[in-house]
Parts: sequence; structure tokens; C-alpha cells
Amino acid sequence: MDSAAIRESIVKILTTDFRIPESKIKDEGTFRGTFGMDSLDAVDFVFLVKKTFAIEAELSEFSQVHTLAALVKFLEEALAKKGA
Repeated sequence: MDSAAIRESIVKILTTDFRIPESKIKDEGTFRGTFGMDSLDAVDFVFLVKKTFAIEAELSEFSQVHTLAALVKFLEEALAKKGA
């Protein structure tokens, strides 16, 4: 899965499950600041991301992922490890 497909899937989660307008979603957008997620939203979001991409990752592994671009990169690496 390439970065564009990963980004598209994340955008779908943000727009569908968290009702964030697509026009507000930018690569440099932060989950807490730009997208207005609180800690409970963040946990729900991580659960949906893990389910969507079928990855096994600890919640703590996501703690340093603050932007959409960083999440795409994180998922690219996680999917590459999974495929290896």
C-alpha cells in the first residue's frame, strides 16, 4: 500500500468517524490541535487505524505521531515490517 492510499484511508476515518471536514485535513494538521481530538478520541482513532490497516502496535507507539504526515510515514513502516 502506497502513501497516497494510506492517506486516503486515514482521511476516510477522519471524515466518516470523526466528522472532520475534508477541507480541514492537511498533512501538517495535528490530531489534537487541528482536528480537535481529545484523549478519548485519540484512543478511538488509534483503534480504528489499527483495525483498518490490520497492524499490531501498542498505543504507546502512536504517542509521538502528532500529524497526518507522520502517521502516514509510521503506517508505511509498520506495513513494511508486517509484509517482511
